[in-house]
Amino acid sequence: MRSITHYIKTTIQLLLLVTIFVACNKEDMTGQKAMQVLVSGYNGSADEFEISIDTTRYDKTVSNGKFVLKPSSAFEFNAVYTYPTAKKPGMLSIKNPVTGQVLYHKPLPEKGTKAIFNFIYIDSKELDVNVPAADANTNKLGFYMHYTENNDPVDIFLYRKDESSGQEYREYLAKNVLPRTWVYINYLATVNFNDKNELGKSSFYITKAGTTDQWAFQDSETMSKLDASGLSLPLGGEKGLVQPYFITPGTFRLDFSRLFFYPDRF
Repeated sequence: MRSITHYIKTTIQLLLLVTIFVACNKEDMTGQKAMQVLVSGYNGSADEFEISIDTTRYDKTVSNGKFVLKPSSAFEFNAVYTYPTAKKPGMLSIKNPVTGQVLYHKPLPEKGTKAIFNFIYIDSKELDVNVPAADANTNKLGFYMHYTENNDPVDIFLYRKDESSGQEYREYLAKNVLPRTWVYINYLATVNFNDKNELGKSSFYITKAGTTDQWAFQDSETMSKLDASGLSLPLGGEKGLVQPYFITPGTFRLDFSRLFFYPDRF
């Protein structure tokens, strides 16, 4: 009798284990994971580009073409991609639909909830960003000035004028920077540009080297100045950030793309 009872208990336990396994496996097959996918950069061609994630195409039919990468424009693509829990994330591709050429093709990370990519396309090829390693003692800011009309060096600085006293504040980020080259600097926010309120009243200037009022690009203020608040520059006390920027005169204003993403700071 004891053997029969033991056999029945063992059988019931096995059946329970099988049931649990099947239920868990079924949950894996039907469950969904979500990943935020960000692509920042610049489309320097004359054609529109399309992004695909696995089998999902973000073409003109999606959100009235919101996700299409416009010609001669900086962009920040941001979408949520869902996929079955039991599958690995797919591939991200950037394609020129006119020529059919796939210009960029990389896998999404197998772990985590965010995927971050940079894609700068100039002169029919991808531009390397060459991001330096983080330094816990400072911040690394990088600048690439895409300007083809000349090779004249430029100065880059922050500027703010106090509304009450009229006092001017200027903080140089880099001097004698050549267009179409990467420059990286060490940066810690100074007392006059160290919080969001001050940066919200500040501008990011690019002038001809050695000057403070001769605009670098097309002799135009609009094409050579940005609101500093949109750059998400490091604030007072922040260290260890690495923040490259791609900057170029656009159709109507100075255009830029942030080639980094810190969720807690945006």
